[in-house]
Amino acid sequence: MPAHDGPLPARKQKLPVSPPPKLMIRPLGGDRRSRRTALALQQSLVELLLEKPLREITISELTQAADISRTTFYLHYQNIDDLFIQMENNIYLQLAELIHLSMADEHSVLYVEPDEAGNPTLPVLTEVFHFIRSNPQLSLVLLKNPDSTFFDKIWSTGHDVLIERMALLESETDVSRIEYYYIFVINGLRGLIEHWIASNMREPVKQIVEIATSFVLRNMGFLLWGDDPQNHKES
Repeated sequence: MPAHDGPLPARKQKLPVSPPPKLMIRPLGGDRRSRRTALALQQSLVELLLEKPLREITISELTQAADISRTTFYLHYQNIDDLFIQMENNIYLQLAELIHLSMADEHSVLYVEPDEAGNPTLPVLTEVFHFIRSNPQLSLVLLKNPDSTFFDKIWSTGHDVLIERMALLESETDVSRIEYYYIFVINGLRGLIEHWIASNMREPVKQIVEIATSFVLRNMGFLLWGDDPQNHKES
C-alpha cells in the first residue's frame, strides 16, 4: 500500500456529482397550510423535549404550545409518537442521502473539495453544520434524547457505506480496522457537535467545518497507512 503524507489532498477539479442538497426541516406532503401546521407541531415538540421525556408530553400541552386544535393535530398524526417518528425520519433520510454523496468519489474514500483558500473540505460537513446552526434545539434532541433512534440509524448507515467503499478501493483493508476508525470518527464528531452547541456555537460554521474536516481526514491515515509504521510520515 503506498505511503501517504498528511491528509488526503483536495482534488483540483470537481467530480461530476450533484451539489449536496440543503439539509432542512421540511414536512412532507399536503398543501402549504398543512406543512406550516406540521412544522409548528414539530417545533413545539422539540421545545417540550428539552424539558421532559417524550412519554410525559400530552397532546393537550403540545397543541396549546403550537396554538393548534386537537382536531387539527389528529388530521396530521395518530399520536405524539407518530409525530416524533416522522420528524426524525425526515431528517434522517436527508442526512443519509448526504452520507452517500460524501463517498461518491471514484478514486478515494471521501468526496473532498477545495475551499476558497484551496484547503480540503468535506461538503457534507458544511451542510450538517449549517443545519445545526439553524436548528440547535432539534439537533440536541436528535443526538441526546433517549427516545431518539436518529444517531443509531446514522451510525449504521455511515458504517455500511464506509465498509462498501473501502471494499471497492482498498479490498485488503481489515474490516475491524475500518470499524475502529469509524467508531473513533463518528463519536468524535458527535462530541464536537455537542460541545459546539453547548458553547453557544461561538465559532462560525466555516471554522468548525475546518476543524471537523481536519479531524476526519488526518485520522484517515489509520486506514490508509496500514500497520507498518514506516508508512507513516510526519505531516
